Amino acid sequence: MRKIGYFSHKSASGRFIIKMHKPVKPPKLGSKVFTSNGKVVGLLVDIIGPTENPYGVIKPLTFEVRLEPLEVVYIRGFI
Repeated sequence: MRKIGYFSHKSASGRFIIKMHKPVKPPKLGSKVFTSNGKVVGLLVDIIGPTENPYGVIKPLTFEVRLEPLEVVYIRGFI
């Protein structure tokens, strides 16, 4: 799995906002996002912010998904 960033906060609409690591090649929209133990968090639906300091928007797959502050998230694949 490839580290893409860490959990920043939850938006008012219930989506997870992640601070993406630098330098990181942006993953494809629609990519599944995972925790370090391989549990699916949701789908990457948008990348926002400046190109030097991007944030990812994750749509959770279920309401039961919980992330801790600064928890690292991953996608499948290699660098």
